[in-house]
Amino acid sequence: MVVLHGARQVGKSTLVAELAAELPNSTVLTLDDPVTLEVAASDPVFFVNQSPDGLLVIDEAQRAPSLILPLKASVDRDRRAARFLLTGSADLLHVKGVGDSLAGRAETIELWPLSQGELSRRATPECFIDWLVAGWSKPRFSALDPERVTRGGYPSTSDRSPERARDWLISYVERLADHDARDLQAGSYADHMRALLQLLAAGGMQELVKAKIARSLGIAESTVDAYLRMAQTMHLTASLPAWGRSARGRISRRPRVGLNDTGLSAALTGFTEGKAASVGGREYYGALVEQFVALELLKQRGWSAERYSLHHFRDLDGLEVDLIAELPDGRLVAIEVKASQTISHGAWRNLERFRERFADREITSVLLHGGTQVAHIGEWLHVLPIPSLWEH
Repeated sequence: MVVLHGARQVGKSTLVAELAAELPNSTVLTLDDPVTLEVAASDPVFFVNQSPDGLLVIDEAQRAPSLILPLKASVDRDRRAARFLLTGSADLLHVKGVGDSLAGRAETIELWPLSQGELSRRATPECFIDWLVAGWSKPRFSALDPERVTRGGYPSTSDRSPERARDWLISYVERLADHDARDLQAGSYADHMRALLQLLAAGGMQELVKAKIARSLGIAESTVDAYLRMAQTMHLTASLPAWGRSARGRISRRPRVGLNDTGLSAALTGFTEGKAASVGGREYYGALVEQFVALELLKQRGWSAERYSLHHFRDLDGLEVDLIAELPDGRLVAIEVKASQTISHGAWRNLERFRERFADREITSVLLHGGTQVAHIGEWLHVLPIPSLWEH
């Protein structure tokens, strides 16, 4: 079976309905319907055997954890492909009452908010890392439009005005915090989920310091852990693990964590496209742009031919690189992100230091910026506009 995970309103139900329409003998059932949910809970064995000759789609499967063991038994009896497609706005493995991991029986795919290539209606998927390591040539790219950053990728915001998009996103978070989180915890819920999401929104993709979050919210670190796990289960956050090796042990091991969408971050902080050009808004806009680039690469990783893991790097001597993409053969792509449209030599100093420090690794270095300049420096550094992520 295939399990399609993702936050609410990223398009899971729409996608699986379109897929099911192309396959004969498909049955689509949603557990958002109370009657369907009652049948699933009262007779799960009958429920999972409703489409013996075709695909059974179970939308919002996390609402009926009792289905998992009958699904496992059905797959064990009949190993044909394309029998079950489950969607969930919460990670099934972290929902109370799930009795099995489905290891060897299910493949999990995460659906993110729309990528910039999808929003631009590209004919083919954008694969920046593939394009970069294969050798490339394209002389011109657009400058970064701040509106792309502050709008984000939730489908429901794409055809709304900026003001209506912000209202929709704020309402979306309120309902997730007030209803979905409480529902997943079966009533065990405190009143800090919305505050946690606002705190994460204010930091872009920030290094996770649980003690700092606990102080800001006035709660215990153990409670912060519980809320972070809940946000992760609901697919509202994205994380970048730290990368590095060091005999001295002087590399930070904390991950960076942020929300799953920069539009969501901007809405929760009241940040608008107009503030990106103001003196007071430049610092936060820079953090938002770093988050924006990280999220685009995390989305592209799902379909990239070049498999890669995505990290950040910081050591305790002051060397920091925004993003490190590591390929299976050990090659690295080191990426610095600058929101400004003009760049100076100092902009890539950290990339130089990183290359010197890990001289035994094959490293492609990239400086992504908000302008239109394209340059190659010293046969080791590519200076590229941020829209090259999807315009290539």
